[in-house]
Amino acid sequence: MRPSFLSFAIKSGCFVLSVGLGMASYQLLHGDRGADGGEVEGGSSLLPPQAAIVLDAEPHLLAGTVDPVDAAGDALGIYYILQANGEIVRVAPGLDGGHTGAFYASLADGRTERSVGFSSFALHPDFLMQGEPGCGRFYVVVAEKAGAGEVDFLPEFGAGEHHQDVLYEYTVEDPLLSEFRGTRRELMRFRQPGPDHNVRGLAFDPRGNLYLGVGDGAVEEIGRNSPSRNASSLGNAYGKVLRIDPVGSDSSNGQYGIPDGNPFRLVTGALPELWVFGLRAPSSLSYDPFGRGLCIAERARPDREEINFSFRGGEHFGWDIGENPGKLNRSARARLAEVVTAPVVSLDLASGWLARTSGGMVYRGESFPSLAGALLFASRDGQLLALRSGSGVAEGAGADRLAKVDLGRFAGRRFSALRSGPSGELLILCEDGQVFEMRKGASLGTGGTNQRTLFCETGRGRGDRG
Repeated sequence: MRPSFLSFAIKSGCFVLSVGLGMASYQLLHGDRGADGGEVEGGSSLLPPQAAIVLDAEPHLLAGTVDPVDAAGDALGIYYILQANGEIVRVAPGLDGGHTGAFYASLADGRTERSVGFSSFALHPDFLMQGEPGCGRFYVVVAEKAGAGEVDFLPEFGAGEHHQDVLYEYTVEDPLLSEFRGTRRELMRFRQPGPDHNVRGLAFDPRGNLYLGVGDGAVEEIGRNSPSRNASSLGNAYGKVLRIDPVGSDSSNGQYGIPDGNPFRLVTGALPELWVFGLRAPSSLSYDPFGRGLCIAERARPDREEINFSFRGGEHFGWDIGENPGKLNRSARARLAEVVTAPVVSLDLASGWLARTSGGMVYRGESFPSLAGALLFASRDGQLLALRSGSGVAEGAGADRLAKVDLGRFAGRRFSALRSGPSGELLILCEDGQVFEMRKGASLGTGGTNQRTLFCETGRGRGDRG
């Protein structure tokens, strides 16, 4: 894509033509796929589920924390739970089948912008692998005060600096230590015009590539000069998912690497870190190693949430060129349909049957065969929903493929995040601070009263978010 043509697209406020030239052949050649690998026929709003999947499940309390925002587990079944105040709780399995939780680290310092806090956490896939470059490394996104450091990324649209978002790498002396001892290294730093639509969501693929969700930095308005225009420009990092090699060094700042397969690596005028674009506010990322797809949950509009899938990179997910398709002529709408990848799930929050989502994932665990390969997503009002495998979500259809997962006595809790454990099982973070792992019920021979879970509360910084 020539720089002059990219400039024309920015000035005109219509990215349809530039994407059509730069990406249409890519998308038409490879096609758009849903979570199961089938063709995506559209992105309709799903109706309330008409069926239910009843699980013989037992929620096991791992820890009680303060405002948990993210969690990840290693191959030994040890979980690390990040709180918004920057504290990490380490939860290790005990010999009697229960868990022991304890304070692990406090990552906040004088530069932390506590009104926004910490948002994302990920363990390197080689965290326990001695001798590998990723051994002992984990990654955290934190908001820091305006002017805290020299930024690597600036939005093209939108002015001012509310705070800075920073991606840090932590390296521990020994990954088996029960309390953090190690070093910190800065990988990248973003200027943020406002407190919302910021950097949220970290996910690794099995090769050690790290995906990072970056919001468009915008407020609600849409227009020629609105920060929302960041999402369709290949010249900035906002409104995108980035893919980097965190242990590499060939980036412009020398702190991370650029994977060879990134779709825009050789495109003139484009940032080589870009994986997908056209996003408003990614809130959660998860990688499905079996389907080799990246699940992106995002707030696509104030009244609409989406779950998108990227299988090859380079997809444009529609923000904000698809917001007013009625104003485009037939030819422009046809080009728009060719280059925009429809969401796998589109949820109309104004309908009132579902609250905001708290993440999505493809279930690959062994405890609940009825959920095998299903796309799961949770809502803030305590619903867990499953999209059954099929041929994609068609306009005006899909209700027969959507099922509510009956969690029994666990129902009614407010969920803040849905994560996958190291063996693919469900991990649910609740707004009251409790974190649960879903296991088979006692009737199936696991779980039950012989399982001991320990309620852990660090007691440090309760409610201290600025």
